[in-house]
Amino acid sequence: MVHRRAVPPRAEVQALCPRAAVRRVRARGDGGRAAGLTAAWTDRLDAALSLTARRYTFERTHPVAGNPLAGFFRRDVAAMGRAAVAGRPERLLVRASTGAPGWAAVPWLAFFAPQVTRSMRHGLYVAVFVNARDEGVVLSLQHGAADALRLHGPDAGLRHLRAQAAATRAALPGHGFRAGPVDLGSPAALPQGYQAGCAIWDAWSARDGALEGFDAELVRMLDLYRLRVAP
Repeated sequence: MVHRRAVPPRAEVQALCPRAAVRRVRARGDGGRAAGLTAAWTDRLDAALSLTARRYTFERTHPVAGNPLAGFFRRDVAAMGRAAVAGRPERLLVRASTGAPGWAAVPWLAFFAPQVTRSMRHGLYVAVFVNARDEGVVLSLQHGAADALRLHGPDAGLRHLRAQAAATRAALPGHGFRAGPVDLGSPAALPQGYQAGCAIWDAWSARDGALEGFDAELVRMLDLYRLRVAP
């Protein structure tokens, strides 16, 4: 669904930047998407992800160069991700992307164990995907898709990724996350690869503003990741 009514994003984005007090974002009563700013919200990362999920489809109708939401996601959401893992015992690289040179079908925030991978293209990592079509957020323990699709081709690559995901899932009994097929809201080749390479996951709707329990689930997912990739 494309939000055809232009809603200036700068005030919302500024409210979630690290230099400003974070405010909860919610839909207006008159039907305008993601406009009202209400009481202070300390869960900065999930607030930022929620905002991105609700605005992304509309923002993709504009050029990505200089777009405030794109810059906010690449810069500030990545910084929020780094702050979220700063106290962890293991080293993690944190990156965020809305695509390059154009808009990505599915923007992502990812946490990489550098001894395993430093890229979304291959290896095992924890990813947060924005499903713009459904205005949702997906947290995933993820096998990188791009290299598998390039090496094996589209069909065999998807089978290879599903097999990798199944092996990872089997090595984590009692993980407590969802294990069935995941939907990232895009038929494009790379998101389909991400779906195939997803071992375990959870998802939230951003339409009510909050991503209830996201912070705790991110910690649990990163703990499982550490167990899986520890030397």
